[in-house]
Amino acid sequence: MRIDYHKNALKQFRRLKRVEQIRLFEILKLLENEPLAEQLRNHQLKGKLSKFRSVSVGGGIRLYYYEKEQNHLIIAFVATGYHAQVH
Repeated sequence: MRIDYHKNALKQFRRLKRVEQIRLFEILKLLENEPLAEQLRNHQLKGKLSKFRSVSVGGGIRLYYYEKEQNHLIIAFVATGYHAQVH
């Protein structure tokens, strides 16, 4: 699977603490190899964000992505905050 990153996602990634960045890399590896792994809590969003899927990174961090084409994901943005604040 190919994963690309939107420039905003890269910018948001740089703002994370080092330990959060490491955790995010672990989650990205899991997403690449097992996109539906239970620990990711991978789910489709609703409403105006229905184009995106959300993955839990932990510690209030969520990763949002969409599938550009089969086996090609675009990481759109990384958000911090409680689930209700991010959606």
